[in-house]
Amino acid sequence: MKKSRAVLAVGAVTLAALVGTLASAPTAAAATSLCGSSYGYVGKHALTKVSGRGGPRTGGYVYVYYNAKTKKNCAITKPVPELRGNAWGLGVGLHSPTYKDGESDGYARGQVYARWAGPVYVKSPHACVTVTGDLNMGMPGRLRAHYEVVKRGVHCD
Repeated sequence: MKKSRAVLAVGAVTLAALVGTLASAPTAAAATSLCGSSYGYVGKHALTKVSGRGGPRTGGYVYVYYNAKTKKNCAITKPVPELRGNAWGLGVGLHSPTYKDGESDGYARGQVYARWAGPVYVKSPHACVTVTGDLNMGMPGRLRAHYEVVKRGVHCD
């Protein structure tokens, strides 16, 4: 009897760890699939509130991925779960100052994204990139808060 309780306890702990891992995986997994399966996670940058009232301090993240074979970076902006359904105007950008190349998404007329912005790509072997992103909280025409991030000279390989 004691042995079976110990096995059940170990099984419960293992199951709890697996559920915790899966609960945090969808954002990274979804972003990876948007970039492509050959892209590996590099890091994320928080979009912090720069104006407005209400909502969380961090409104979302710019997720950055890298493909070693193609030497390309990929980025996607996604809101935090708390803002899903209440975020709009998502934007993302990647720029390589060394190679004077870059892409952005979500900033052109008619691009009013609510779920994610991107993916955007830039080839930047052995050089740093600049990562940008932003989003709004509230409804279009009723802005409650604005979030953004600009990180220069990051993800150098």
